Amino acid sequence: MKKELSASIIIFIIIMIGFIFSVRVSEQQNNKYLREKYVQSTEIKENTATTIAAPSEKAIDYQQKKVIIWVTSIILGMVVPAFFLFSGLSVGIRNWAQSRSKIAFIAFILYFIVYYSIITLISLPLDYYSSFVLKHAYGLSNQSFGKWIGDFLKSFAIAIAVGSALIYIPYALIKRSPGYWWLYFGLLLIPVLFFITFISPVYIDPIFNKYEKVQDTKLEARIYDLIDKTDIKNVKVYQVNKSVDTKEMNAYMTGVLNTKRIVLWDTTIKNLTDRETLAVVAHEMGHYLMGHVWKAIVLGGILNVFIFYLINKIALWVINKSGGTFGITKLHDIASLPLLMLLLSIVMFIVTPTINAYSRYTETEADRFELELTKDNEASMSSMIKLHQTSLALPTPGIVYKLWNYDHPTFEERVDFAKNYKPWEEGKALKYEKYIK
Repeated sequence: MKKELSASIIIFIIIMIGFIFSVRVSEQQNNKYLREKYVQSTEIKENTATTIAAPSEKAIDYQQKKVIIWVTSIILGMVVPAFFLFSGLSVGIRNWAQSRSKIAFIAFILYFIVYYSIITLISLPLDYYSSFVLKHAYGLSNQSFGKWIGDFLKSFAIAIAVGSALIYIPYALIKRSPGYWWLYFGLLLIPVLFFITFISPVYIDPIFNKYEKVQDTKLEARIYDLIDKTDIKNVKVYQVNKSVDTKEMNAYMTGVLNTKRIVLWDTTIKNLTDRETLAVVAHEMGHYLMGHVWKAIVLGGILNVFIFYLINKIALWVINKSGGTFGITKLHDIASLPLLMLLLSIVMFIVTPTINAYSRYTETEADRFELELTKDNEASMSSMIKLHQTSLALPTPGIVYKLWNYDHPTFEERVDFAKNYKPWEEGKALKYEKYIK
């Protein structure tokens, strides 16, 4: 290994240590702010809280544990593929796969299955703790161990199937067009993302939970009346039995073309009033009317081109400077997969704050549409308060955690926006009036 690569690794490790230190400092400062300076005040209208109560010590402690899990997952996402490279394990798996089949496509699939299985086993303890043990410890989960392990195995099987089907494509492109594979593969992912978005609501999501029409017929009628006030056509509203998994609440817009739908967790319907549920639905309608699903697919494809371009440049430089340390001399060697995954983790780590900033903008605009459609600021505030406080979410996290984890505005920012945004009271034009009949 040449000195340039060794120095780069050392510098990167130092930067990551500094990053972890900044996470700790920002969370400590935020916790101090929440404990000492957060103003407690509760305004009751129709038995609905419309201002945020001071967070409990339980919520603060839960946040601290989530931060530790997040930092640990970042470290694992980089250390594990690095171990595959430096230990020679990747080359060993490649040699084994090639000895089992002389057909490149089959050998690539065998390599991927072994590689992904090992990665999954290594991350299993952290996944189990974060999604099962911790959730139960803080009273947020209804999920049985049988349901958890069943969902885990289903996710694993889907990942193996999809990964096996796709793993050969980027390597074939690298071999045939080493100078432009990143462009072709990035653009190719746009229709792939579209196809996955199209089929997921119908064929993948129901594997994990039961989807059905909203059982409260009066609420369902009010939801469709709200939808009829806009230009949305051919959209269905479903509820999903997430109460078998969690006590938390959520809703989302998914699908494209004739699979588009708004999905409400049954916990959301149970714990919110009809007015609050309509506010949540209006937010999801905003995402569809503003084309956020389509934009995410197209912009995601464009971003992928940029990411793969960087990965290609860095990977070639690393292979050149490694001096054969990893047993890899060509990027189209399947044994380079851990290198590509390591670089993907690093590049995604760098660009995530920008992605989240854009996502927070779209969420704010969906909130804006929600308020312009319903003009029910109180229901908007109270629904957000219930959604967040039920999940033990803090009004605001440390700034570093926010930049890397929050694809929505903070709890505090959303409630403040809902409280103050009332252009109709001042006779001002509505930004999204064109979407409202």
